[in-house]
Amino acid sequence: MERMDVNKSLNISEGLGDLLSSHGSQLVTALLLGALILFAVLGNTCVIAAIALERSLQNVANYLIGSLAVTDLMVSVLVLPMAALYQVLDKWTLGQEICDLFIALDVLCCTSSILHLCAIALDRYWTITDPIDYVNKRTPRRAAALISLTWIVGFSISIPPMLGWRKPEDRSDPDACSISQDPAYTVYSTFGAFYLPLVIMLVLYGRIFRAARFRIRKNVGKRRRVSARIPDRNEISVTISTSRTAKPKTEFMELRAEKCKGHFLPLSGVSPSERKNGSSMETKRKAVLARERRAVKTLGIIMGTFILCWLPFFTVALMLPFCKTWCSMPDWLADVINWLGYSNSLLNPIIYAYFNKDFQNAFKKILKSLTSSGCTATVNIPTPPARHYSV
Repeated sequence: MERMDVNKSLNISEGLGDLLSSHGSQLVTALLLGALILFAVLGNTCVIAAIALERSLQNVANYLIGSLAVTDLMVSVLVLPMAALYQVLDKWTLGQEICDLFIALDVLCCTSSILHLCAIALDRYWTITDPIDYVNKRTPRRAAALISLTWIVGFSISIPPMLGWRKPEDRSDPDACSISQDPAYTVYSTFGAFYLPLVIMLVLYGRIFRAARFRIRKNVGKRRRVSARIPDRNEISVTISTSRTAKPKTEFMELRAEKCKGHFLPLSGVSPSERKNGSSMETKRKAVLARERRAVKTLGIIMGTFILCWLPFFTVALMLPFCKTWCSMPDWLADVINWLGYSNSLLNPIIYAYFNKDFQNAFKKILKSLTSSGCTATVNIPTPPARHYSV
């Protein structure tokens, strides 16, 4: 009897320990996913607010970035809370109809977010490769057409499973909520949502890099060249080549000084105004080159982040329906890959905020206005009545 009581108490203790361990892991998971969702909402909201409030940010390129932020905000608000609940509880508890809605919103918003990156790369490609003609074509209407196209493609990929393009066993488990595992739909959805946009972005980014490098080298070649040669004997020969915009020809001047032991020779052939204009043009060219390098670097980081976040997910999504019987993966790895894709909606606003000074300044203004309005109080001090003295 005592042995039975001891075994019973041991079983209760082990069960209680497993329960506490399970609740502890659920709590940690809930806190981590809650923080991810919160920061994704705040980051994308800041991008939208910056474009809406700062007039200098209201241009076609930033309209695409703003639309991307709206899409990522939809992912953060409509998709991630249900995904987090599914993750924490380790089973689907919201019913089959909500499951279908969740899958449709997931595919729609994530596909549109990916295609927005493709639209941004396409806009940047046209800007660099055809800067003269594209100035007139780069209108809000064109941006709206690109944005509409991303959503049309997103709907064309997310709606078919709701219309029956799936396998019957996809709904066999009431505690699970998964996307259609039909092989034909898997190929259609993964290539339309990721692989084709990935190829397009890689091609565009490669051409952008080559075009930017060509422009950088071309601008560097236009710099005002001054070359000096000091021969072995006491003789100095200086050749100055100046390119003047006022005259179509290039003037050359040679100064020679015999038996000159100094190391410096004043160049009296160049007027101070010419030197000032040359310095100003040089400063402008350096600013343009720095901006182009920064734009290419930013686009490269966006591409790298995009590939890091989504390539593992779509690789697994493409392979799983074809090798379900002999493919196996730990549950924790599948969860990490799944949330790595979702985290792209958090990383996009961080990239833009960190690498774009215009957005940085707008964020600072918004933060400053919020802190000043929250901390500043108006105090009305009554003015004492005027007094009249007679002497």
